[in-house]
Amino acid sequence: MNKPNILVLLPFLVQGALSISVMRAMRARGFEVAIAYCDDASSVYKPDALEDFAADGCAINLIGVNHPHRPQLLLKEIDDRGIDLVLQIGASDLYHQLPYIKERRPGLRLVDTLYNEFGHTLNHFLYESCYDGVIVESEYMRRFVEHSSLKQDPNVVVAPNGVDLEKFRRASVPAANRSLTVGYIGRMSDEKNPLGFVSMAEALVAKGLDASFELYGGGIQADAVRQRINDSEASSRIRYRGFIEHTPEALHGLDVLVVPSKFDGRPNIVMEANACGVPVIASPVGGVPEMLEEGRNGYLAFPGDTMRIAELLTEWIEHPEVLQRLKDTSLELAHERFGRETMLDTYDQAFCSFAQQREALRVDLGDMRTQPDESLSDR
Repeated sequence: MNKPNILVLLPFLVQGALSISVMRAMRARGFEVAIAYCDDASSVYKPDALEDFAADGCAINLIGVNHPHRPQLLLKEIDDRGIDLVLQIGASDLYHQLPYIKERRPGLRLVDTLYNEFGHTLNHFLYESCYDGVIVESEYMRRFVEHSSLKQDPNVVVAPNGVDLEKFRRASVPAANRSLTVGYIGRMSDEKNPLGFVSMAEALVAKGLDASFELYGGGIQADAVRQRINDSEASSRIRYRGFIEHTPEALHGLDVLVVPSKFDGRPNIVMEANACGVPVIASPVGGVPEMLEEGRNGYLAFPGDTMRIAELLTEWIEHPEVLQRLKDTSLELAHERFGRETMLDTYDQAFCSFAQQREALRVDLGDMRTQPDESLSDR
């Protein structure tokens, strides 16, 4: 069959978002993709302008559309564009409207995406009866959905995310004879826990560790992070650099990345760091333990476990050859497991598979229309 036509539902637009990156790749593979978005989050996150989608008339702005009018507008878009599959990616304002759309277009395939066990999962399970499948990034989330679902088979597809390894290849080696640099790169938001990183840095500085700490990213907690560092006794060793346009530039200046998340899915930054030859110390939450092989591309530790983290960093400071071996094996593992093409192939196959289910339903409905009503023929 031909590639299905896809309508993606996003809450808002964020530059660098994996969902938009994947959809651009699907367009390059021959899929017709339109993106609808509900809100403006530009005061918090730098938005993706979607210029390539807009140029083809495939960017649907719902910001100014009253909520009661959105279902009819979406139905019109679905019909006009010949949409086969609607992919929900966290557009919480639209969850309660999808049963209405499914009822009126029963052959349409509705697929949800869930990255962690928090966030939008409540909405998913409230309305799961109208979904034909779920895409997750980790085996952890597959088990979670299957355990939590009331469906006998919730039709879960695992699509482990990956990154463009060439984009993150280290172009140069950081200058020698400097202190160990430990970094945080991510959203300034509670679940990503940048304040936990600052607390960890303060504790390590208090222990006398010869290291510097840098944070990159934007978000709702940016001002709180900046103020916390300004007020800290360790402020001379901790720097908040703000949002950075090109993540590799930040990663190439780090020796170690810390991912202190309170909860998470399968964070891209772990793969991006490894692709730069940067090992990771990460909280053992969500799908993160599936990504790390301790001693090969990093270690698992909560940010509050400063004794364990201090032991690791101290060893790397005193024995830089140990850290260098870890950097080398981190890069090796990234090339073995974190390539982008495997992820894109999985999404490609998943979208086609969901669409084939629609074709099968069309055939079944057609057969039903051509069959005589047995109850009447027997009379």
